[in-house]
Amino acid sequence: VDDYLRGDQMTTGIEEMLANITKLQVNNRRQARKAVNDAAELFAEALRANTPSDEGDLKNDVVVTGFKGGSQAEIEKDIGYGKKTGYRVKYPDDGTINQSPQNFKEKTINEMTPKIKALYAERIKEGLKL
Repeated sequence: VDDYLRGDQMTTGIEEMLANITKLQVNNRRQARKAVNDAAELFAEALRANTPSDEGDLKNDVVVTGFKGGSQAEIEKDIGYGKKTGYRVKYPDDGTINQSPQNFKEKTINEMTPKIKALYAERIKEGLKL
């Protein structure tokens, strides 16, 4: 995990990680799907926790899609809000004239990026037996 995240080797480490993710997607699709699924669920939990309370509508409408990108040989999922509330998330997140921005989407991204990188690094090592 640390090999990918050291300061002076950050660019090289990220390039190596991306190359290994591609290898994992090709050589061990099952492990790649598990990594993406685990990361998506972890992110969704954090997004629910960071979403402000509004009688539960937004928190209960956090959605993780099914796998996407199969036709491009990529394994990915989208995480966000459903159709029921998704259109209005921008108001509490970005703010309005009468409400300060809460920036909970950006907070979740910043909070989860290192955790998800570590999760992917761990899954790559398992899947490619590094």
